[in-house]
Amino acid sequence: MSVPWRCLFWVQSLLGSGHLRRAHLLAETFAARGGEVTLANGGSPGPWAPAPGVRLVQLPPISARNGNFGDLVDASGSPVTSALRIERQQILTSLLAMHPEVIVTEMFPFGRRAFRGELAPVLQAARSLPRRPLMIASVRDILVSKRDPSRYDFMVQTCLEHYDQVLVHGDERLLVFASSFPPAAELGSRLVHTGFVHQRAQALDVAPAPAVLISAGGGAVGRDLLAAALAARPSTRFATAPWLLVGGQNLPTAAFAALQECLPSDCSLERYRSDLPALMGQCEVSVSQAGYNSVVEGLAAEARMVLVPFATGEEDEQEQRARRLVELGLAQRVAESELSGAKLAQAIDRAGGTARPLSTGWSFDGAARSADIVAGLIRKRFGDG
Repeated sequence: MSVPWRCLFWVQSLLGSGHLRRAHLLAETFAARGGEVTLANGGSPGPWAPAPGVRLVQLPPISARNGNFGDLVDASGSPVTSALRIERQQILTSLLAMHPEVIVTEMFPFGRRAFRGELAPVLQAARSLPRRPLMIASVRDILVSKRDPSRYDFMVQTCLEHYDQVLVHGDERLLVFASSFPPAAELGSRLVHTGFVHQRAQALDVAPAPAVLISAGGGAVGRDLLAAALAARPSTRFATAPWLLVGGQNLPTAAFAALQECLPSDCSLERYRSDLPALMGQCEVSVSQAGYNSVVEGLAAEARMVLVPFATGEEDEQEQRARRLVELGLAQRVAESELSGAKLAQAIDRAGGTARPLSTGWSFDGAARSADIVAGLIRKRFGDG
């Protein structure tokens, strides 16, 4: 577009940092294409500074305690109150004063149902603006399975009533959205697969590169994986090689300290590495959960992956992703319920004995494709540019 367009982008992480990271990458790309983006973050703050053209608005954060998505807490760890929800809703509604041409909600209405109370007023108020903004749903490749069919009905009806486009940030050759969202066909042309949202890693040489890299994502539920990795090390073919453990910003302080105390020689533990994608491409084996960002970075880096999918309660999104990668011969898997040093050691050795998978077949330009789609919809609706 020849003139700037305004975008209000809502994102809510509850456990890790993957949703916020993906939102930052999309917001950065939108800004580079002429968007003036206000990124409203409802989860814990992340380590990433907003890109030029992106204004970050931090809502009073809400997160899930101990990996339980039914137990939401505020920044102090106290249960979420109605007053906090009202405060967040008022902040969001006030942002409509910017008169956005586009409103993007990350995951909602395909997830984050617990936040419909703060988003529904925004959706309704947006319809009354002088220029009704485009409504875009930004969603990852796989949804958590729903036992209650009414949940799918809610997603479909909300999309049909309010949304112009559903951007699914996945590659259909890995998994189609319908594999985890059965009524996908009801959305018709609203639904578009964009490819993976990924920022190519810089060509950095890390000296010495770790033989085994263990990354725990955001870290909130990564302690057991990190502990199992340390228990596995002596039994692997990499027992005397350097290992790097990246615990994540949300790994509890006590857990980080306990791991640090029992760290063997040639092993290091850090909370965050900005060069993590590059490290994945240089290590012999990458061990992680099976979250979206970790898997996409692993595929792009042609990493030998060992995946331990997060599967607490009814969470099966990572399990679906991990099983598909195993089916394609792209990863080794250890079930979270069977995680032990011995099991992980076996998987690491299996991965270390395989060839690196090629990344050339996958689409990693999801951010650029999303920006093109949004810009095209703006031109069609508003005639600008």
